[in-house]
Amino acid sequence: MKKYATKNIRNLALVGHGGSGKTTLAEAMLFITGAITRFGKVDEGNTTTDYDPEEIRRKFSINTSLAPCEWNNHKINVVDTPGYADFIGEVYSALSAVDIAAIVVDAVSGLEVQTERVWAIADEFNLAKMVIINRMDKEHASFDETLKVIQEVYSDKVTPLQLPVGSQANFKGVVDVLKQKAYITADGKTSIEGVPADMADAVASAREALIERIAESDDVLMEKYLEEGELSEKEIMDGLKAAIASGQVIPVTCTAAFTAVGVQGLLDAIVDFLPSPIDRGAIKGIDSKSDQEIEIKPSESEPLAAYVFKTVADPYVGKLSYFRVFSGNLKANSTVFDSSQG
Repeated sequence: MKKYATKNIRNLALVGHGGSGKTTLAEAMLFITGAITRFGKVDEGNTTTDYDPEEIRRKFSINTSLAPCEWNNHKINVVDTPGYADFIGEVYSALSAVDIAAIVVDAVSGLEVQTERVWAIADEFNLAKMVIINRMDKEHASFDETLKVIQEVYSDKVTPLQLPVGSQANFKGVVDVLKQKAYITADGKTSIEGVPADMADAVASAREALIERIAESDDVLMEKYLEEGELSEKEIMDGLKAAIASGQVIPVTCTAAFTAVGVQGLLDAIVDFLPSPIDRGAIKGIDSKSDQEIEIKPSESEPLAAYVFKTVADPYVGKLSYFRVFSGNLKANSTVFDSSQG
């Protein structure tokens, strides 16, 4: 198994209202990264993360599923979660084990009840967030209207990192407003191009708004921005990473998962800007001996601290537990102490 440096790992959960396209988005991410060679469909019952017979029959997610993939030498641990209220416990367990809540919003239906609920849970766990406005290829889809509603509820710290190229049946790609490059998809293949001429003003405006949010997140950057009116590219990129990790900026991207439009741009954004476990920093825990609160630092040199967030009964291998290692190392045949058992 390939080993990844902690700085090159991204742990994120796809959360959102039922029907917003989380499972299809996970499938698209796996397909684009080469983790799978066949793009499964929910309606056909052959997606990677909806493998349970009941999920296949009902055609929606019931369980939390893991979908690891690799992109640009980074390991992305994607956790696909159910979107219906009956299975909210699965969302809690997923968000307890990740560093990033990727909140998937339907571009047609907009902000829905379960979206707001999972957003609140992400806040409970103090997670960095990203908004993915999905299903941009559907009739009546609107990036602008959906973004407007989200900003009205959660403030303008929700800021576009990418803008759509086209909409509904004409949705064909996205533009990264910081890197000022377009990801255009045609016939299932994505190419990187310059910003379309008719989007130049919109991209410039979105870029300026995002840079202002980045500057506002850091006193040193704000002072320089006010004095000089601009920031260096390194300051912008590093500032955005820090602002996302601290929750002061919530970047917005857009996709059409069913056709994988925008997914390559999404993957680039995940590895370029979203926090690794190191960027997230220390988390709070309880010392099993003293019952005192302690900080658990994301370092291999620290004592082992791992959290079992899901246990399932597999018909082939028996009892199977999924866990997140927050510090230290865990190897095969290791003996560990279960703090929950005293």
